[in-house]
Amino acid sequence: MLYIVSTPIGNPDDITVRALRVLREANAIICEEHRAAARLLAHYQLRSDLIELNEHTERAAVPELIARLKRGETLALISDHGTPMLADPGGHLVARAIAANLPVSAVPGASSLLAALAVSGLPLDHFRFVGFLPAKKELRRAALIKLRDERDTWVVFDTPYRLMVLLDDLLRVLGAERRIVVACNLTLPDENIVRGTAAQVVKHFQQQPFKGEFVIVVEGTKEFKIQNSRFKPRR
Repeated sequence: MLYIVSTPIGNPDDITVRALRVLREANAIICEEHRAAARLLAHYQLRSDLIELNEHTERAAVPELIARLKRGETLALISDHGTPMLADPGGHLVARAIAANLPVSAVPGASSLLAALAVSGLPLDHFRFVGFLPAKKELRRAALIKLRDERDTWVVFDTPYRLMVLLDDLLRVLGAERRIVVACNLTLPDENIVRGTAAQVVKHFQQQPFKGEFVIVVEGTKEFKIQNSRFKPRR
């Protein structure tokens, strides 16, 4: 069995009983980065072999992992934080396991994507997960221009040090009135959810700089047009 195991996104209390059992019983744990995984296991007093799976090791590691699964071993795939496979390595391994008719099972749990959506206050009947935008300014702005007319709520990730440049680009491309939500340090004691128009949110972080993990949720044009229509004068 290949288990896809969700781990906490910040608060260690968010691990599930099932996740702990699977991690304890697995023959090995497949992780994105050895140091982060070792720290996680040490916190819960777990011992297991760790196998790194990332862009540097994937080509060599996946065939061996498939062979171990075929021999009847149980492997658990985790990411550094939260639910694996969302902007994380592991997709090729899961696809190869399914193609080989090997059992794959999810152990659900914490997800920064779903947590941010849940507290955003924006419509959730439909949403789009964009993931990480390009790091280069020109490519990032081009990607945002393509997203400008997205009708439904959409979600982007990025690294802590790019928060302000991303917010500036959102303001520039989407305009001052589009509503956005920045969910900072989700599940941690200093969790902070900043909601408002693009102009308001940019001003907030200019006055109160933040460096940490964040998720940005953006209002789609469908809701934006509804909101704006309420303020149009009657003829």
